[in-house]
Amino acid sequence: MRAPIHPSLLLLTLLLSACGRAEREAEAARQATFVQIEAVLSETIELAERFAGSAERILRPLPVMTPGEEDALRRFLNAQHVARARALGVRATSEEVRDSLLAVGRLIELEDSTRHWIVRRGTSPAHVTPDLRALLEVLGERFQEQLAEMGVPPYRLEVTSALRTTERQQRLARTNANAAAGTSSHEFGTTVDLSYAAFAPPAERPPEILAGVPRELAPQMERFVDLAFESVSARKSRELGAIFSQVLTEAQAEGLALVIYERQQTVYHLTVARALPDD
Repeated sequence: MRAPIHPSLLLLTLLLSACGRAEREAEAARQATFVQIEAVLSETIELAERFAGSAERILRPLPVMTPGEEDALRRFLNAQHVARARALGVRATSEEVRDSLLAVGRLIELEDSTRHWIVRRGTSPAHVTPDLRALLEVLGERFQEQLAEMGVPPYRLEVTSALRTTERQQRLARTNANAAAGTSSHEFGTTVDLSYAAFAPPAERPPEILAGVPRELAPQMERFVDLAFESVSARKSRELGAIFSQVLTEAQAEGLALVIYERQQTVYHLTVARALPDD
């Protein structure tokens, strides 16, 4: 005759069975969640690539700059930039002088990210005169207006260099052959370098791309969307650069800016040419 099961053993058996069932149910729930997340991510990636791809298709047939158009953005060389800088800017001979100019508002710090530009990592803080900031707003707005007419997302400008104190400029000139010998307009807060090899992704992502993304995954997927747009702008930088160069050519003709389309570095050397209201 089989011995009776001790009550404590029976209770333990029931508990183990319940735990096993709970674990199986939890694992099934986890698998279902993973499937849902994978579906959301796949849809988000597909939408991001579709939006970015549409910009690439629009930009593909566009002509790039001709040598004559490049030369038009080299009419005003360093001496003319320095002359305008002296007239409109404030020379920051040292960090102490720069700080005093910032304290009284003669210089200001550019925001690292706006709807029109970003300050490239490693360049911040970027200090400029209020007139130059106003010029960047004008140029960024005109650039995005042209992109909108073509159906291209509102790519932004990338600021790669801004104010350099006289002390820093002199150190740079000793080690960098591309740095201007003597006085540079960068010393006066009136000049920035803007990349023509890269344009930043839009400040606002198309809302439909991230509509179904869980809040916990949003930062990672936002970065993926940015990378999709950045990938297109890198491949189509010459076409985007040609569009922005037209904006610069018009601004130069209006007396708003002086530009040097540099060869040794992939930047526009941009100096504000007249006083502008700071919006």
